[in-house]
Amino acid sequence: MIIGKQLVAKKPKGKLMIIGGAEKKDDELLVLKAVAQELHRKQHPLLIITAATYSPDDAADAYITIFKDLGIKKLDVLDVPEREDAYKEDNIEKVANACGYFFVGGDQLRITSQIGDSLIYRTMVERYFDGCLIAGTSAGAAAMPSTMIIGGASDESNRISNLSMAPGLGLIDGVVIDSHFAQRGRMGRLLGAVAQNPKNLGLGLDEGTAILVERGEEFRVIGPGAVYVVDGSTISYSSLSNKESEGVVSVQDVTLHVMGEGDCFDLLERRPQRMVERERERELANG
Repeated sequence: MIIGKQLVAKKPKGKLMIIGGAEKKDDELLVLKAVAQELHRKQHPLLIITAATYSPDDAADAYITIFKDLGIKKLDVLDVPEREDAYKEDNIEKVANACGYFFVGGDQLRITSQIGDSLIYRTMVERYFDGCLIAGTSAGAAAMPSTMIIGGASDESNRISNLSMAPGLGLIDGVVIDSHFAQRGRMGRLLGAVAQNPKNLGLGLDEGTAILVERGEEFRVIGPGAVYVVDGSTISYSSLSNKESEGVVSVQDVTLHVMGEGDCFDLLERRPQRMVERERERELANG
C-alpha cells in the first residue's frame, strides 16, 4: 500500500523471485518453471518488463516462447524506453491487470531511472503487497533492493575506488544483491558492498539459480547453483574506516553462508533456517 510516496510498513502478501542470470542456459529450466508454477494459480497475465535492455523485442520474444511452453497462457509485454512511458494510461492498465511481473536483464540503472517511483512502479508495488509475484533476472535481480550494486571489477579483490552503488527499487530492504556470482568471480565486490554498510546482507546468486522470497522475511534456494550470504554484522574491522584508506578493502570477522537447492534462510534472524529452528528448539527445551 502506498500513501503519497511512502510504502506503509506492512508485510507483503506477494513473493519475489530473484534470479542470478543466464537461467535460459539451464536445459531443465528449473528457475523459470518455478516462476510458472507460482503463476499457474493466478488468473491474471504475466507481464514481461523489458526496461533494462536495449533489445526489448528480442528479450520479450525469447521469454514469451519459454513461458508459453511452460503453460502460461496470458502474457503481455511492457517496454519503458522513456520515463514518460511510465505514466501512460495504457501502461498503468497493463500493470494493474497483471499479477506476475518479470524484469529481464540488462542495465539496472535503466530500470530505476525509467520506472522508479513512477505510476507504474507504485501500481506494481500495490499489486505485490496484495499478493502478486515480482521476478527479476541479472539486472532485474540487482535492482530489487533499496540499495543496488551498479559497477565494480569482477575476478579480483575489491578496491576502495572501484565499487559503484545506487538506490534501487526498494522491493526488499536490508540486502544487496549480485548476480552471475561464481561465474564472474564477484565475491570481492560483494564483500566491499557489505563493508560499506554492514546493515545490508550481501546475497550472491550463481547463474541459473534463484531465491524465492516470502513476506520479505525468508527465502528458499531454487536451482543447481549456490547462493552466498555475506553477513557483515560480525565485522570487527574494515579499512574503510581509515581516514586515508586506499587499495584493497580489508575486512575481518565477516560471516559467510553457502546455500544450495532447497536451503532456506531467515532474513530477520540473519541465519539459515535450520540453525534458527535448532536454536528455538534449545530455547524451548531449556524453558
